[in-house]
Amino acid sequence: MKNKLNIDTVEQITMLLQIALAIYLVAFGVASVFERELFKISQILTGLLMFVISYNNYKIYKRKYMTPIYLGLGIVIICTVLFV
Repeated sequence: MKNKLNIDTVEQITMLLQIALAIYLVAFGVASVFERELFKISQILTGLLMFVISYNNYKIYKRKYMTPIYLGLGIVIICTVLFV
């Protein structure tokens, strides 16, 4: 018997947001090889992606032990972009 996830609309949006952020991150990561100014945008996208992964990890996948790690990484990445 297969296990199905019960996903509501908000969780579908966050899953779609995670996919979209990952695609944008790859695009800006490749572009930042050629233009160094785009590296800051890719760092911000990485931080936002960590927040979305943290939320999805907690709400959808019920992996509560990795959630603080992703959340902490997101905070560290965003803070280094903004304050360094």
